[in-house]
Amino acid sequence: MKKKSKLRSTMLRATLWPVILLGIAIIICGVKQTESSIYQEVESGLKSVAQMTMYLYEQTYPGEYQYDSKEKVLYKGEKKIEGAFHFFEQYKECSGTDITIFYKDMRVISTIKDSKGNSIVGTLCNSVIKQDVYDKETAHFYTKSKVGDENYFSYYAPLYDERGQCVGMVFAGKPSAYVNQIVWKSALPILLLVLLSMILLVFVIWNYTDHLNSAFRQLQRFLKNVEGGDFAVEMSESLTKRKDELGQMAQSAISMQHSLRELVQRDSLTGLYNRHYGEVWLKQVKEESDVTGEPFSVAIADIDFFKKFNDQYGHDCGDMVLRKVSEVLQNQIGRKGYVARWGGEEFLIIFKALSLPEAVQFAEEIRQVVCNSKMTYQEEQFHVTITVGVAKGDSKKSQDEILKKADCALYFGKENGRNQVVSESEDKTLVETTSKV
Repeated sequence: MKKKSKLRSTMLRATLWPVILLGIAIIICGVKQTESSIYQEVESGLKSVAQMTMYLYEQTYPGEYQYDSKEKVLYKGEKKIEGAFHFFEQYKECSGTDITIFYKDMRVISTIKDSKGNSIVGTLCNSVIKQDVYDKETAHFYTKSKVGDENYFSYYAPLYDERGQCVGMVFAGKPSAYVNQIVWKSALPILLLVLLSMILLVFVIWNYTDHLNSAFRQLQRFLKNVEGGDFAVEMSESLTKRKDELGQMAQSAISMQHSLRELVQRDSLTGLYNRHYGEVWLKQVKEESDVTGEPFSVAIADIDFFKKFNDQYGHDCGDMVLRKVSEVLQNQIGRKGYVARWGGEEFLIIFKALSLPEAVQFAEEIRQVVCNSKMTYQEEQFHVTITVGVAKGDSKKSQDEILKKADCALYFGKENGRNQVVSESEDKTLVETTSKV
């Protein structure tokens, strides 16, 4: 009996130890692979945040960087760059990502606070980081960098002015404890599955890692698309429905996308799409027409005698007129197309699924609504008129050719009485007015 017990014990040890060692090896490999994958995705995500931060400033604050040593404030153009701080704070609350802007090696904006709750603005970065990033003008990712009292996974990138000179750095980082928590939470199911079955573990660990990598790749593709200016890209539903940190990161990325889209796509005065995104929508409608064969038309509208509002009443009145006309155009267009501020007092209108005669008729209705709208400034009422040039959309022609026709029609209307809708005639050689007051 003693020999059988001893043999059984020996067999158990001979069988159990290889299984335990194999399980430990699988756990170590799994955890390391998960950790490596998360570190890579964290680096990619932080890089995207840093690049989008620089893109945000370039799009929102045109001009050169200038540092006021007396006020200890960094300007870009005529605006303080602190204007984006509220957005950074909101993004930190959503994603846990800290953002810092450096002038040379000094922090001028930062969401990081010290142990006493005070902002670390005014402090200097590590001399090694300054040498790596600012002096050598090279971006770096650090898995362990000390900021204040806490270790960070951080990405530093050089910040350039419009002349291509390095004026500072941009930092995007996540606390090491936060990232490590994601790593261990991701690896914990692997450990539990190993305790149940080696065969099941091998299957689950690779499946889980694949699933995790797939989710991060989807998130990375989304961020890269947003970074490239594609604000219409949609996040995978499988990510948005997740209840873990990945789901939170996905929701944060969507919130960031919406905020950036409003900042980049919209004209701040009128709330309409800006010229760049007017061109984007025109390209999209043109490509859809090429596939579906549906007609489309393009118009350029101009406020008549706009200069007199600025000269007679001041720029505040001119701004009010622009907002009111924009509101009328947006309400009238609805879902039948797009309207964008083309520049100054001009507006681009894209009519989806409308032939030229239909677009001309619709443009005339819009003109009448604008003409009949009463506007009030400092208790004085007046009416505003617009002139509209309409051109037939053609998927085979370039955008510039279509816009040039609409612009020629508008010019003809401005030279021949204003307050009318003008379009190209059927023989495409003459310009005719379709309505005139």
